[in-house]
Amino acid sequence: MSSPDPPAETEPGTSGRDVEQKPNGNTTAGTTMGVDNAGTKKMRVLAVYCVSDEDEDDKGFDPPDASNVLHLAARPDVEVEVLRGPTLDEFAAKVENYTPTFVYVSGPYSGLVDSIKGAIGPITLSGKTVTPGELITALEGAPLETIYLDAAGQEKVAELLRCKGVPNVMFWSEDPSGLVAAHFSSIFFSMLALENHVTLLEAYALSLFSTQAHLGAKVDGKLTMPNMPDLLTGPADDPDGVTLALPDNSSVQPPEVPGLDLSRGVAAVVEGWMDVRLLAPRAELRLQVAGGSSMIDAGRLSYLGEALRALLVIEARQARLVSTSVPERPPSHLQEGCTALRCQVATSSGAIVRVVLGGRPSVLASHQLVEHALRQTLVADALSLQFRLPPPGVPLPLPRASQDVLGGCPVVDALLLTSVWAVAVLRQLAQNLSYRGLVSLGIGSVGGAAVAGSKAADSARLGVIVTGMRGGVLLTEELLANGLPIDGISGSLVAGVPSSNPLAIPADPPIAPHNCGRTPIQEVAEDEFTADLISFLSHRRGRYIDRSKFPDAVLNGMTLDLFSLYKEVVTRGGFRVGNGINWKGQVFARMRNWTANNRQTGVGNSLKKHYANYLWEYEQAHPSDVVVDRCTLCGRGEEAGATDWIACDSCNSWVHFSCDKRPNLGTFDDYANAEQPRSYQCPNCTRAAGRAAGRAAAAERRAAAAAGGGEAAAAAGDEGQAAAVEQAAEPMES
Repeated sequence: MSSPDPPAETEPGTSGRDVEQKPNGNTTAGTTMGVDNAGTKKMRVLAVYCVSDEDEDDKGFDPPDASNVLHLAARPDVEVEVLRGPTLDEFAAKVENYTPTFVYVSGPYSGLVDSIKGAIGPITLSGKTVTPGELITALEGAPLETIYLDAAGQEKVAELLRCKGVPNVMFWSEDPSGLVAAHFSSIFFSMLALENHVTLLEAYALSLFSTQAHLGAKVDGKLTMPNMPDLLTGPADDPDGVTLALPDNSSVQPPEVPGLDLSRGVAAVVEGWMDVRLLAPRAELRLQVAGGSSMIDAGRLSYLGEALRALLVIEARQARLVSTSVPERPPSHLQEGCTALRCQVATSSGAIVRVVLGGRPSVLASHQLVEHALRQTLVADALSLQFRLPPPGVPLPLPRASQDVLGGCPVVDALLLTSVWAVAVLRQLAQNLSYRGLVSLGIGSVGGAAVAGSKAADSARLGVIVTGMRGGVLLTEELLANGLPIDGISGSLVAGVPSSNPLAIPADPPIAPHNCGRTPIQEVAEDEFTADLISFLSHRRGRYIDRSKFPDAVLNGMTLDLFSLYKEVVTRGGFRVGNGINWKGQVFARMRNWTANNRQTGVGNSLKKHYANYLWEYEQAHPSDVVVDRCTLCGRGEEAGATDWIACDSCNSWVHFSCDKRPNLGTFDDYANAEQPRSYQCPNCTRAAGRAAGRAAAAERRAAAAAGGGEAAAAAGDEGQAAAVEQAAEPMES
């Protein structure tokens, strides 16, 4: 078998084993470029594909495309040259003459051991394995910024290259699966090729998350990560390698405003900056993702969601303000002293969306400040994107296939909850033929429209991942009914398996307790809590979090009060209780974000969204924080099996709503409504209130009798008794 050819034609005048050159030009952030004679910065990429005799004899293995490295050639300021099957001398000569800044070396694919997933061997040129010393010598003198060794057994070479001062070295410390290597490298180069300055670290992190989502294997119910390439970056004497760096608000560059020194931060200089708000209504969007029913899994979708959020952040962080206009009718829920501006925005890939920004007139009058505010708020809003699992008891969606979607690769429906502007961006990106971000994540359609950037190599690779078969699989009625087991690749194309989706989906695998030595939640100070939360999230999510910008969420015009939000929820049984908590009446009222004249709608849903984003994982790692109550009516807790927990608004004790048999209570949903909940009093508090009303009525009768008014006393007694009976019979209503 021959090794996979790069998807390009050889230029006239070159041999089939030699050079293809694609000069173009744009800067890939995270790498240093060379400079041509005209002074234009360039990244010069040299891609080398190894061929071995074993490959030539193996006719049974048909691997997907190896790297898609030539996608980089579509960017300005990038040159790409490809060598296929060179000798060691030819390779060294090309390095000397071309002086690459980025070298990619792909080892030979082999299907001898595994004809489905394949394997990649060590670096082999002209049938001989290249030793570390020979490779180092061949690369001598090149101004290397990055080298990607997509071959087996390259750990020693990587260490030597780091010692030689190469800033970025990517390599396999263990023998890689051919399928994992092909998928990872395809995503990596597709992300680097995006025309919005994706850094090396961001492309690496996105590749890890997408590969984990599609190729992670379920072992004993836990999603385990396949063997992945390592990345060493930064100073050569740094032993810790790299920290994952998915983009967030910290990647938004500060604005340049004439006459303002913003070195201390925009909020410290611009009056009214903290009042800026993005008025973004929420919407659902249906995607089709490569995979079977097993793809609709909390673990897999969490990785895919992280990657999709990152793509939106990349689009929003360099968004450009195109035009503005004043709405005919300003939104009713603006803060006092604020106005609104309708903005037309172009994202970094050219998608056009319209959003409404609220804020002080002095801020909205500046084009630069408005553009920066849009970038900050759009990025923050992009991070709220969430996948929705089917409700409990609802069967998982079945896979289906169409030649129009990923070339016939089986796909499954997934429901996404995000903002209207993000839906518009994703729909436009799906129709962009040159955009590779969505297909790299295995997304085949957006809102019913097929992703236009899909290539034949994507269909072949994803088809092997999903079905475990070369050449795809025909989804017959029999297969859909019985399921198609794929052990260790992407789960199985199982049909109709019920989903177990509680109010709060636990992490998969479960989060280990965070033994941080923090003061108990009842006594901890806010500064200590915030520091511990940031430390936990930084480690959990693999990226640095700037405390001065945390959290980047705003509620009711103020920075979100995470400390009070967490304490109020865990003392009411934790996030698992869900709508049993009166989020607006009990939780919000005890947060700094609450104001007496608050008119914001959607507070309950916003609090649940923010809790899921910032605090749910932290709660799972601190189970001792959660106050687990027992029903004051039946005396049982979780073992009762009831999920209709509700807290008394008077004494904060918990009851199963189904245990309260009083008439005229209404339904559980009346009290669980996040926006207009009824106020609930448990039977004990209602009886106590009735007794208090009775005592007050008796005192009133005695006072009336002492005053000599017999008829007035009788009337007062009748009214007081009626009030006591009514209060004892009915729960309080808001």
